[in-house]
Parts: sequence; structure tokens; C-alpha cells
Amino acid sequence: MIGFCSGIFKCCCSVFLVLVVFVGILCMDPVRVKVIRVLHSYAPGVVPPQSEWGLPVGYLIPALLIGLPDLRHDGLTAFEGFMSEPRFAEALGLMSSNSAGLYPTVCQNGGWCLMRSSHNANKDVHYDPNTDRVEDLMIGINLTLTARFWAPGAQPTPLSLGTSDPRWWVRRDLMTATVPALARYPSTGVPALELPPFEGWSKSGFCKSMNGWTVYWSPLLQYGDPAKLAPDDLAYVVGYNFVKQFFRTEFTKAELDMAYEFLAQIGTLTTVVAQTGILPEAMVTRGQEIQRKLVDKIIERSDGFADKFMAEAKARGMDGKEALQNLFVAAVGAGMHAPGTTLYVVYVISKLNEDRSSMIPLYKKDPEAFNLEIVRHHGAGGANSNFHVTKTTEWKLHDGKIITERAGTYAMTNTKIAGFDPDVWGGPSKDMEYAHKFIPGRENRERVLAWMGELQDIRKCPNMTGCEHAPRFCPGAEFTQRLTRQVVDFYIESCVEGGKSKDEL
Repeated sequence: MIGFCSGIFKCCCSVFLVLVVFVGILCMDPVRVKVIRVLHSYAPGVVPPQSEWGLPVGYLIPALLIGLPDLRHDGLTAFEGFMSEPRFAEALGLMSSNSAGLYPTVCQNGGWCLMRSSHNANKDVHYDPNTDRVEDLMIGINLTLTARFWAPGAQPTPLSLGTSDPRWWVRRDLMTATVPALARYPSTGVPALELPPFEGWSKSGFCKSMNGWTVYWSPLLQYGDPAKLAPDDLAYVVGYNFVKQFFRTEFTKAELDMAYEFLAQIGTLTTVVAQTGILPEAMVTRGQEIQRKLVDKIIERSDGFADKFMAEAKARGMDGKEALQNLFVAAVGAGMHAPGTTLYVVYVISKLNEDRSSMIPLYKKDPEAFNLEIVRHHGAGGANSNFHVTKTTEWKLHDGKIITERAGTYAMTNTKIAGFDPDVWGGPSKDMEYAHKFIPGRENRERVLAWMGELQDIRKCPNMTGCEHAPRFCPGAEFTQRLTRQVVDFYIESCVEGGKSKDEL
């Protein structure tokens, strides 16, 4: 019996060691590149319609395994694989001048599509006024399945703010006319950052919460929630000021907690609900309750903002309250936390804390330049967008493979990888290593594409509705930059210059 058990143990150990060696080899960068190339030999010659989607297990398992080495710095998002690894885009030839900048990959709800990887490939999509977001898909959420979760007015697609349809354009026009905070230079002036008047919140607690915080592992280790992304003390500062500046409304701590609960529910829609196809009735009830209560608070407290907004909406043929509910979902869902302002702040502060002695003077020299370089490296709202292809094209990819993309099929942009395109960020020699360097103050810094339009083009438009120079950019591009700078300035003044050193905290 002992001999039998010993044999089983040795056998299990041998299998385990073989697996470790196999995974270790698979995770070596040269091998990973080759594996990616092989995986994409699976890609069909014609991008299939959604009804024919489906990926073989032989693709999915290796695709997950090659993300393992990035767990140390990317956390669970490492399993997005290629989408978080711009160096593989270069290794695969996607960034070369003669490449179409396209990559056959997994679309956000599980099938093949062509992802735009280079700066120009992304720009071609976002500068096409006819580009239309997919109405039944938002950041991996099946909007048909989850329709009952959203408040009236939030559908279809809360984030549809493009120019391809009068329904979307009128949303942009309404926001520009009624939300002064969106402008680069608000007509009402720039409000000062205010500290949340919440019991239990303090400057010292805020400073301590940011000490050693890493965007991917700290949420899991400190809160047991990998989706949290930012400590509560920081989230309250950003959330309180976001709502007050955007909606001219003060939320209590309990109401902000409700807003963050709503955001957590959206996260659940992208994961559990998307995978199981089951939308719990209790989740629907609570989601509707939160949206209704918080929008009612904006109507009650906003000092005229809500009344003006709803009147302007009615003048445009819209239901006023439903339009306000749509605005709430779009602004809070995409702009307040992640992938919006709070995450942006976390990335900036984390960079400052890498080496305060060099990074803080660099930040102070030109805060905008520093923050734009952060956005270039980490992306912002709109990093991954699903859209309908506007015309049928036969593409020749980097490896010579020919793939036909028919008009109306799904595709995806990736402005995060575009931030490393050496044709734009590689300097005179178009060098990939130079593109990877953190260099605030690059001469072409306003070419950052993170807000679905080059910032230099966005700033050519007379307002945030858009214009021929940048037709369908994120309307929050200027607001999120301004609020991020306010919070980071507060952090430096309170936690560095007016507080203890990083090691003492």
C-alpha cells in the first residue's frame, strides 16, 4: 500500500514538474510571440457575424497561459493578454509603417473581430463620422439581456455619443449646452477642490491609503475585491468633487456609496452576468432603485442645473428626466471611477511614488505634460470600444494573411496600444524603446488618442459637441484632466510637502 501511494505521489510530482516547465517555456517572451502568431492562424478568412461566433478551446487555453508572466504587474487583467502588451504589437509587426495596424483577436463578447492597434488604424475609426457603436454591447455587457437593469432613458447604449445618428448627436449637443464643467475653460469658472465632509474621512487617512497602493494587487489584498482599483479615501475625494462640479450637487457619503455600489453592479454585468446569461431579479431591483434615488437627489439639490438640463432636453424633443438619467449613467459609469478620473489619479500618484525626488519636480514643471504621458501609457475612457464596420474591406495583415471584414460586422479599437505606436511616439528614428519611455513634455504630446480623438484636434473644436477636426471624441476629455490635476496637487501638498515622507507614513 505504501509503495502504491509512493508511486502515485511520484507520478503527480512528475506531471506537476512537466506542467511547470511547459508553462515556464510558454511564458518566455520569444515563445509567447510565436504562440500568438500560431494562435491567430485560427482566425477565419472572413470575420464572421455574431451569430457564428465561437472560439476553440485550443485557442483559449494558450491565450490565457501566455498572460501569466504579467500577473505581477497587471493583476488579473493580464489575462486580457495581447491587449495589455504593446511590446507584442511591435513584435508582431503591427506597428510597422507598411502594416494595416489590425489584429485578429477575441472581441468583448466572445468571437473573432479585427482590433485596431496602430495610431492611424484607431484614428481612422474615431474620425469617421459614420462610425457607430454597437447598440447591444457596451464594455462586454449584453444590453439586450440587461435591458431591465437600466433606468428609462439610459438605453440604448448609454455611451453612444457619436455622430452617426441624430439620437447620439443630440446627446452631445445637450451636454455641451448644459454642463459647463466639460469645457476646457468653464464659463462658470473653475471650482476649487473641496474635501468631502464625511465622518471618518481625514487627510492623514487619505495619505496613508495611497502609500504603496498598486492599481492591480492592492484592491485584492486590502479589500478582497480585485475590481475596486482605488482606496475608499481617494474615491470619496474624486467622487464628491466629480458630482459637485459636474452636476452641481453634493452627495452624502451614503449616496456616494450607492453610486459605487452601482458601478460594482456594472462590473458584475461585464463578468458574471455576461458569462452565465442570468440577470438576478434582486440586482435589477437594486440597480433601478439606485439610479432613481440618485437622479432624484440631483433634481432636488442641484441649484438649477437639473431644471435647466431637463428644459433643454425637452426643447430638443427628449424626455427631460430620462435624458438626465442617461447623463447620470454615462457620466458616473464611464467618467467618475474606472476607466475614468479615479483610475487616472491612481496612475499619476503611483508614478509620483516610484521616485518622489525626481517625479514630483517633473510633475510640477508641467502637470499637463506629466498627466498626458500617464494617459498615453495607461489609456483612458474609450480604450476599447466596439463598433460596426462601415464598409467591406479585404485586409492584408502583418503576416500576409488576407481577412475580409464585411460592412456591419463587429470590430474593436484599442487606443491604449496606439499610445506606443513608434510612428508617432518613437522619435525621429521611430524607435519602439523610445516610444516606451516615460517622457513628459514630448513635442507632440497633444497627439495622445486616449479620448478617441487627438487632444490637439479636440482643442480645435469650439465646444465639446465636436467638429470636423474631431467628430466623436469623449466629451469628458478636459474635465477629467482638470479634476485629476486638482486631486494630484492636493496629494502633493497634503501628503508630501505638508506631511510625512513616504517611508514614514
